[in-house]
Amino acid sequence: MASPYRLPQDQGSIVLLWTGEDPALHAALQEQLEAAGIPFRDAALGEDQVGPTADPLPIDAKARFGFEVSVLSNDFPAAQALLEKLLDEPPADLEIPAQDEVKSGEPPLVSQTELHPTVEVWSGLDDHIAQFLTAALQENEIPIHLDTAGELSKVFVSSANAARAREIVREIVEAAPPA
Repeated sequence: MASPYRLPQDQGSIVLLWTGEDPALHAALQEQLEAAGIPFRDAALGEDQVGPTADPLPIDAKARFGFEVSVLSNDFPAAQALLEKLLDEPPADLEIPAQDEVKSGEPPLVSQTELHPTVEVWSGLDDHIAQFLTAALQENEIPIHLDTAGELSKVFVSSANAARAREIVREIVEAAPPA
């Protein structure tokens, strides 16, 4: 990534200011250097890597990923002061803020979901589909009743679970993704 300030070729040597893996600190350092008008060179570590060597366990002191920020040697003291100020600050709160609890579309776990299943959600002649539906509904913690009368199989669930069960049956029978 190129900095907005090109490092002049004739104003001294370039000195490494900071190298690390913290993207928040990297962005803050870039902002501070830009605000102070200090030209810098920004590079992502690992971009200059050559192909893998024959050594399966290379011991290399250089990091394989991260960021590297360099400045001109005559700007180094000012840039170092900015970096030290940033390092003295407590880390930003990176915790994901709690969200208001979203009401789940699932029915409450009360006796009505555990009543004897009375709502038919599928009927058919294919025993394999009946077994698959039974397993899928049980995996989703939906109590079922499988009724087989001759060759016809019927799957029943409680009324509280009927909507979820019908959606699962639709996904399996129609081979359709969840809606």
